[in-house]
Amino acid sequence: MVERTLLPNTPTTLASWALLLGRAIDSYGIDSAPLFADAGVSLEEARVPNARIPVHKMAKVWQAAVEHTGDPCVALRLTRFFQPNIYSAVGLSIASSRSIGEGLRRCLRFYQLTTDAAVLSLEVSQDEQSLVLTIPPENEPVAGEAVEAFCATMLVLFRTMLDDSFAPKAVNFQHSKDADTQGFDDFFLCEVRFSQPRTEMIFDSQQLEQEQLFANPVLTATLDEWMGQYLAQFKADLTSTKVQAYLLANLIDGAPEQQVVAKHFGLSVRALQRRLKEEETSFIALLDNCRQHLATKYVAEDKVPLAEITYMLGFSDQSNFARAFKRWTGVSPQAYRDNSA
Repeated sequence: MVERTLLPNTPTTLASWALLLGRAIDSYGIDSAPLFADAGVSLEEARVPNARIPVHKMAKVWQAAVEHTGDPCVALRLTRFFQPNIYSAVGLSIASSRSIGEGLRRCLRFYQLTTDAAVLSLEVSQDEQSLVLTIPPENEPVAGEAVEAFCATMLVLFRTMLDDSFAPKAVNFQHSKDADTQGFDDFFLCEVRFSQPRTEMIFDSQQLEQEQLFANPVLTATLDEWMGQYLAQFKADLTSTKVQAYLLANLIDGAPEQQVVAKHFGLSVRALQRRLKEEETSFIALLDNCRQHLATKYVAEDKVPLAEITYMLGFSDQSNFARAFKRWTGVSPQAYRDNSA
């Protein structure tokens, strides 16, 4: 059975992952269809655009794939058939980003369109950035091979943006691996360790911000708007969605105070904060996301002076706006406007 909705208590993944894994299994000379059928997954239904599959069913398929192929590195085999559109609009948007760093930040905003089983975060230091993947206990079971496949396909995507020599500084997986892992070192071109405290890919910050030749800011802006609207369909009842919609509608007149927003929804500030925390966000994070969305939109359009955008979005001065904009995109507002033009 294929689920077409994001259900809070039923973590899912895009059905295109099933098609990709099926092709990888078939490449061993093994018919993948019975493996999916045994897990309750129809490959025919998986071909429906934007269909979704519960991750606990995919975990059974991954386990069967390893058993029938005898290959503990089947996740790496899968990368031979990967294309950015496997991640739907998210993959195309990342591939069209100005840099891998910008693509990663875009991924953090929209990754739930590909799976809501994991939580992605980006930890930034002066010289390094770590993409951290966490599986909440309530979302288990999630196959370790699925996590490996995510990291491997993301690297393939990044290499299409720069070149085949691009590599992380290190890759750590939280799950264990009872097999020779040399193939992972060879693929990632760095040390890959298992049974670590967390799953993460560690990158050099300077490499992440290297501009790629085929960036398309107009395409990414269009895809971002569509993904935001599509994701909102699945989250219409969430407090965070309602707050974000209110902020987007009213931010043009300056940043609304948290007390004003809470009163609009008939809540106390503390109640609003508690609900947002339950949804793994905060008022500050939502305000920052809305500012980023509107800022990139207005800067790219080249119709409104940068000074006016600064005050429209509630920044005290242009230097504060420029610092925030560079944090969001990796470049100054003027450089982003020039690139968009």
